Amino acid sequence: MYFGAGRGPLIRRALSAAKTAKAKVHVVALDKNPNAIVTLRNMIVDEGIEDRVTLIAGDMRHISAEKLKGDILISELLGSFGDNELSPECLIPTEKYLNPGGI
Repeated sequence: MYFGAGRGPLIRRALSAAKTAKAKVHVVALDKNPNAIVTLRNMIVDEGIEDRVTLIAGDMRHISAEKLKGDILISELLGSFGDNELSPECLIPTEKYLNPGGI
């Protein structure tokens, strides 16, 4: 799971690493910025990765995705520090989306 996905650079890296490791993965990308959502949607379609990436538009503090569970949660919220980013503490409530033993 990639919370605060922005323009998606870590989506590409995660899929590339999975390919190298011959691991089957599915990335859930979430962002609250409407411009980022458009960019991500276009990237997903243009690169033909709709079957490996799910995009969610919304604020991680307020999304309602009870069935959403993952093994790894990544974020790079400080990538635009001083912009409209949240502090790292906003990730604390996202722990509920991790499977037991997730990181």
